[in-house]
Amino acid sequence: MNKRKGVWFSFVITRKTLVAIFVVISITIVSLTTAALYEPFARRIYGVKPGVTLEVYDMSGLLPDELFDAILSIGEDRVIEAKNASFDWQTELVYPEQVGMIIDVSATIEALLSAEPGSSIELAHIQVLPSVTQSHFVPYYQGPTDEPKVSLMINVDWGNEYIPTMLDIFAQYNITTTWFPTGSWVAKFPELARLIADAGHEIGNHGGWHGMPSQMTADEVRELILDGEEKIINVTGQKPRVFAPPAGDMNKQTVAIAGELGYKTVLWTVDTVDWQRPAPTVIIDRVMSKIQNGALVLMHPTEPTAAALPIIIEQLQAKGYQVVTVSELLGP
Repeated sequence: MNKRKGVWFSFVITRKTLVAIFVVISITIVSLTTAALYEPFARRIYGVKPGVTLEVYDMSGLLPDELFDAILSIGEDRVIEAKNASFDWQTELVYPEQVGMIIDVSATIEALLSAEPGSSIELAHIQVLPSVTQSHFVPYYQGPTDEPKVSLMINVDWGNEYIPTMLDIFAQYNITTTWFPTGSWVAKFPELARLIADAGHEIGNHGGWHGMPSQMTADEVRELILDGEEKIINVTGQKPRVFAPPAGDMNKQTVAIAGELGYKTVLWTVDTVDWQRPAPTVIIDRVMSKIQNGALVLMHPTEPTAAALPIIIEQLQAKGYQVVTVSELLGP
């Protein structure tokens, strides 16, 4: 008779094994218990205090990382898209801009976490301003008159030899001005253009070339402005925000196209007519006899202008006027 051999398994539980099992179970129980006890403690210490509401929603006990999604969800329907003002070419009406609004999540979280128990908190907002407003569709002959501020605006398409002298004078009196070069001049004399920009002056757009906008088609006016913009940005790194039409020649179409491109169209309050190269005393008298709050003073880089500048600046300062850039004068 063949004997059948059986296979026997034995599991010997030693004292050491029991201790190990006990330790693992104990750690697990302690971990679960600690987590269960810690969460409400953490919410009380680090979370929103009891009874605090956000736009009627109870936010009690929520922790900072939980608040982010909650705030976005609550404020989802409060977001307003910013829209630029626009010009209707058929009716020639200007449709107003719309100021946008987004939720300031960080400020809202801060307000919630610092709120006292039972407080009612509102969503914090950030306004989003459109880049083109109704103010871009009107020509400016003068800035606001409520403050004693004026701007010196220098149109440049020639007169290179006097630019360094004028820059030295502006630096001496610690004032900044707005220079309006043509794009063709900037491309031809990039070192001088950079010298003006590096001195801290504003660079405006005087068109890509010295053409007459009122005699151009809409596409030609757009090309005139964009050509000047491209050359100025490439050389100086500045994006112009104000446009001075060559020779002051413009019509409603000119202003509308400039506005659509984000420019304010600027003319002048006081014309020195210095391109005729009168005596410096004549230039001084033309400026000081017509100066007023918000004045835009048109100049060119000529020898008599450079000679007249120190006296003009000193007289302006003596009368309490502050010389600022055109964009600063016109405001945002």
